Amino acid sequence: MESEPYTKNVHHGPLVLRIALGLLFIIPGLSKLANPGMIIGMLRELGFPAAAFLGWILLLSEIIFGAAVLAGYKIRTTVWPLAIIMVIAGVTVAIPQIGSNPMAVPMTLFHLVALAGLVSLYFTGPGAHAVKEN
Repeated sequence: MESEPYTKNVHHGPLVLRIALGLLFIIPGLSKLANPGMIIGMLRELGFPAAAFLGWILLLSEIIFGAAVLAGYKIRTTVWPLAIIMVIAGVTVAIPQIGSNPMAVPMTLFHLVALAGLVSLYFTGPGAHAVKEN
C-alpha cells in the first residue's frame, strides 16, 4: 500500500506545525516583554485607543497562547486569539505598507501563512505529543 507511510505518521504534521507556530508567537512575545514600550508606542502611533492596555494584552497573549499552541493545549480555543492578532497586524501594519515598503508583501504573506497554519490546527487538532485537553 502506497499511502501507508502517510497514515502511519499523520499525527506528526500538526506537531511540526504546532512547534513552529508556538515559537512564532512566543519569541516575539518575549521580545515585546523585554521592551513593552516599543509595542505600546507602535500601537499609540497607529491610533489604537488604550495603547498601553492593548500592548500588554498583545504581548501576554502571544506568550500564553503561543505556549498553549506549542503544548497542544485546547487547540480549538487557543488558536483564535492568535488568529485575531494575525488579522489585525496584517490589516493595520503589513497591508498599508504595500507600495511604500519593499518588505510589506513578504510581511503580508507571513501573516497569511501564520493565519492559515492556525486555522489548519483548528481543523486537524493538535496532533502527536499534545497535552491532554480534558
